[in-house]
Amino acid sequence: MVVVISAPRRRRTPPWFGAEARRAAVAGLAAAALALAAGWPYWQAHRIAAAVTVVTCAALAAEGVLLATGGRAGRTGRLLVFASFAWAVNWFASWDAGVWPMLSPYAQAEFYLALSVGMLLYPTGRLEYLPDKVWAVAACVVLVVCPTGMWVFSEPEWAAFRGGSVWWPALYPDLDVFRVVLEVSTGLYVVLALTFAIVLLLRLPRMGRLKRVLTLPVTLAVMVVGVAAALTQKPVMQASVPLDELLKVYAIQGAVVVLVPLTLLASGLRARFAELTVAGRMLRLTAPVTVERVRDALRDVLHDPTLHLWFWAPDEGVYVDTEGRPVAIEPGGSPAGEAAGRWRREVLTAAGDPLAIVELGGALRDHGTLVEAALVAGGRALETARLQATVHANLEQVRSAYERLVRAETVERERLARDLHDGAQQRLLALGAMLGTLEAVTGDAAVKEHTRTCRRELKAALGELRALAREVQPALLAQAGLGPALEVVAERVGTRVRLDVAPDRYPREMETTLFAVLCEALSYAVQRARATCVSVRVRPDGRRLVAEVSDDGGSPGDPAADLAGLSGRIRALRGHVEVDGDPARGTTVRVVLPCE
Repeated sequence: MVVVISAPRRRRTPPWFGAEARRAAVAGLAAAALALAAGWPYWQAHRIAAAVTVVTCAALAAEGVLLATGGRAGRTGRLLVFASFAWAVNWFASWDAGVWPMLSPYAQAEFYLALSVGMLLYPTGRLEYLPDKVWAVAACVVLVVCPTGMWVFSEPEWAAFRGGSVWWPALYPDLDVFRVVLEVSTGLYVVLALTFAIVLLLRLPRMGRLKRVLTLPVTLAVMVVGVAAALTQKPVMQASVPLDELLKVYAIQGAVVVLVPLTLLASGLRARFAELTVAGRMLRLTAPVTVERVRDALRDVLHDPTLHLWFWAPDEGVYVDTEGRPVAIEPGGSPAGEAAGRWRREVLTAAGDPLAIVELGGALRDHGTLVEAALVAGGRALETARLQATVHANLEQVRSAYERLVRAETVERERLARDLHDGAQQRLLALGAMLGTLEAVTGDAAVKEHTRTCRRELKAALGELRALAREVQPALLAQAGLGPALEVVAERVGTRVRLDVAPDRYPREMETTLFAVLCEALSYAVQRARATCVSVRVRPDGRRLVAEVSDDGGSPGDPAADLAGLSGRIRALRGHVEVDGDPARGTTVRVVLPCE
């Protein structure tokens, strides 16, 4: 799906005067006219019942047409239109003639079946859960078999129809069997109504917040209609009931059914109102505009805390996240590793250029118009945030380059330390052995003295070379980690040092960088702050590694300025350094590195 951010166009006609509204009006008038004609013999003496029934049929048909043009709720809309005309046909029973008395129970059954299944399909347009499907199949069987049993085992008079021209097959008329059929049908209708209410309640916890808000009023209305239908139908499910009593029950049921289109209309108005208020909420939530504010505003408006937002960086030719890091994109605009049950929409500028990609929860597919309204309302904010994201992307490239430089430096340090150990140190050791041999075999006193002097100088040079190798890359750091390496440093600084270092191992560039920074902080505490006690603590904290160096000394200058050089190497690894101190309470250096 693609959303194009463009300037709003002015409508020439009000939104309620479009083709959809005209079709809904036509369908409503047709259903009302059919209901008026079908129940005319009864309406002449019961005008209030006529008005209620006509309004019910018209409202169901009109609401059904409106839903039928609304995407995923189209199936529910078509079933509502069918239900409205089925309810109108049901009233042909009032003529008490022809085939209509036999068809009336079928029309009533199909009305409730279409209404119930339509509500189970709302608003996604599909039966999502197993209980929905099982109930729908059971209802189809019950609402077809029970009306059939009525005319198979009865005479028309037993079923309230006494007209002389009634066509009623009555294949196996038997009053006792007919009474059993009525009792069984009554029980099945009650069971269907109760299980339908249970099925509707079971759906609610599985729905997303937006869907539940729209569905709950309709669910309660349909539950009331189902229970009312079962309760009002029971008194007329007996032999030889008067026709007026049967039609009175129809009128009561029709009056209750009007709750369904009213609640559907209320839910639709609520959804439209949410779309209309999106623009104002987006403006409030994104001021002042930042990348994070735009993302959080969309999460708040769409009630989706898992929403992700990627911006197109035209200079780099890639999509980047809110922190400017590149995101791998598969052909067709789908980020690699897309999780199941997610929905992704591409946002374009008015010129048709890529602007952003929004990934949402799959449940928002049922609220596409709300999502589109939010993206259009936040179009300007998205364009502004894209500029910030591009700047973040450029900074991210600099950080990535610096991070690669630190890693390359770590590798080069390891190589240099290895070369010093395997090359120069071994040569000096061999030279010392040769001088020792010369001293042993020579008999000249002057030569012996010069040999001893050369060996002393060579030993001093070898010590300096080993110290240089340790500074370049301590062998103990690579072999045993930060703890043992810092213990060796602490023994040499000449000040009491308390160490609390976790034994965990980390990537070599992280250990090397942190070791160098901690050594520099220790050197500052001893040489500049003249501390008598230094505390070093290195511990993991969730997905971070936190190191602290605290001393009791008094710095003659500004500790933050003196230790400013520490920040560069730490920022290269996406961490940060905090320096806090004064002469009265000493200095604390806090280093935080991400452990991802």
